[in-house]
Amino acid sequence: MTVQGLESVLSVSAMQLFRYSTSIYGGSDVLIGASWDLLKWFVLAGAVAIVLHAAIKAVTSRRPDRV
Repeated sequence: MTVQGLESVLSVSAMQLFRYSTSIYGGSDVLIGASWDLLKWFVLAGAVAIVLHAAIKAVTSRRPDRV
């Protein structure tokens, strides 16, 4: 299966994470920008990690039982 076929099946488009341009001073590639498309996924992953960590700490905490 080709990448285009896979994209159409999963309805996912290929995203360019970094944008480059050619420098006028030597023909080398220069970073001109980064994509914001994945920002929501990183925020979501961070929130999940915080909630998961808090839940694990609450379950495995070693505090004496209250009387």
